Amino acid sequence: MAGPGLRLMAGMGLAALLVLGTLAWLQFDPDAWLPIEHIDVTGNPQQADVAAVREVARAHAPGFVGVELERLRTALEAQPWVDAVRLRRQWPDTLVVEIREPVPVAQWGEDHLVDRHGRLFGPVALDDWEGLPALTGTDGRQVVLMHRYLEVSARLADAGLEVAGLEEGERHDWTIHLADGVRVLMGRDASLARLGQLVRAVPAIRDYRDAPVERIDLRYPHGLAVAWADAADDGAGNAR
Repeated sequence: MAGPGLRLMAGMGLAALLVLGTLAWLQFDPDAWLPIEHIDVTGNPQQADVAAVREVARAHAPGFVGVELERLRTALEAQPWVDAVRLRRQWPDTLVVEIREPVPVAQWGEDHLVDRHGRLFGPVALDDWEGLPALTGTDGRQVVLMHRYLEVSARLADAGLEVAGLEEGERHDWTIHLADGVRVLMGRDASLARLGQLVRAVPAIRDYRDAPVERIDLRYPHGLAVAWADAADDGAGNAR
């Protein structure tokens, strides 16, 4: 049997090995041994800045082991034209970043777009998105105006009127902008019932005068008012 001295020496040797192992582990940097060498951006992004995405990913991905995927996802989804991100490690040195871009459904204000979830993003050059309806209002009202635009477009299509956009003021008074430049003033009444009156009146408005209409005012309790673009200063071009 081993004596007390031998057991003491064995214990001391084991303790020394544990200390050396701990020190070696503390000094070991796995990211230095397994760095991220490649960042593959997939998803076929058309608008997102791929170079900026790679730069953000590089800043948050020191190595294959140390990359914090959740923090990196949050940082990437804050980038312009990035709706959602999927991340995965690909052995031994690659980080795959799959980007899903937002789907714009309308212009918003002077330099933003609205996606299909009602979220705003931008700024962007709206000249590149002239085919989308133009919505204007206070932030937070975009979903309301999107739904209203769809309802108004469906209602006025019966009269052959194409809606180009909607504009809502701070007091929730709103205006319909038609594709031919006509403005339809709706006031603060959120009901679309009066649009039926407009649909019925369109043939008479077209027959009344062979001139472009500038404005149709539906804020009257009974009836409507029409202003033609070539109306004289004496108001002779207005009909009610």
